Amino acid sequence: MQFSLVAVLLVVAQVPADREPHPLAPSLPRLTKAESRQVDDVIERLILADIGKLRGEDAKKANADFNKLGPESIFNLIDGLNRAANMESSCPAVLIAKKVGRILTTSNDLELLQFAKENIGAGVTAKRHLNVLNDLQSAILFRKATVQRSGAATKSLSAMSIYELEKAIPKQRGPALKATLTEVEKRNGMKSAEMLINGISATDVDIAKLSRELLAKNMKHQSGADLKKLLKHDRKEARIGAAGAIGARKLRFGAELIDLLQDGDDDVRQAGRSALKQIFGVDHGPVANASFGDRESSIARWRAWWKEQK
Repeated sequence: MQFSLVAVLLVVAQVPADREPHPLAPSLPRLTKAESRQVDDVIERLILADIGKLRGEDAKKANADFNKLGPESIFNLIDGLNRAANMESSCPAVLIAKKVGRILTTSNDLELLQFAKENIGAGVTAKRHLNVLNDLQSAILFRKATVQRSGAATKSLSAMSIYELEKAIPKQRGPALKATLTEVEKRNGMKSAEMLINGISATDVDIAKLSRELLAKNMKHQSGADLKKLLKHDRKEARIGAAGAIGARKLRFGAELIDLLQDGDDDVRQAGRSALKQIFGVDHGPVANASFGDRESSIARWRAWWKEQK
């Protein structure tokens, strides 16, 4: 069996920067289906070795592979523990329980601890290992209380403040960074917009593209006051996105959008023009790439029209 990939992945206790966090335990990475099957195979071979169905070198390798499993294997280990605990003649439950206990009693992840509390012993009807399971449950409760008192709990992205998300971003890359930026998009206020604007400058093309898409989405639920501020932002993406959101929501920011027609970037000018047309149903230009004189004439027409509306 090829174990090298799993061995590399499972020796760390924190989320590798390029792995997506597990939805049930933010401190751990999500394993792929193939990796999870490999872990299940390691646990199954440990059980077979312990009950005497694997012997000699095969049994030694089964134990060695089991010892290499790290915190990322916890969900598989809990399943394996429950399966072994239902085997009245089985001793592997004790070995697996010890490993599960070592992982959980050093974790600051309250979501993981809660999952373990709810699932260890689930479906177990055999009585032989009830004391082992009960001791493990008590250890989990003690660890939860310790973590809560210390304030060292690992938080899920949704539980983190915008400032905690901002602090996490420089340490991340790949799927973990994408997950954090996706959470940032859900937040309101200039801070979230600024973080996504910064993401557009990322050297990672995928992150830059995602940040641009998330910024456009974020604009849709920003306040009118913040959209007005973003119309004057240094980054053209922010000005274009704000104009698009204002137009889509039909916010009557005529004066601000007319001012945008003086922008030095033609894409921004056209975003302002498009928003004005979308909101008010009229078009006084300027056309794309219009000359300076034509732009000035267009702006004059818009200002005269806006004055009449007021």
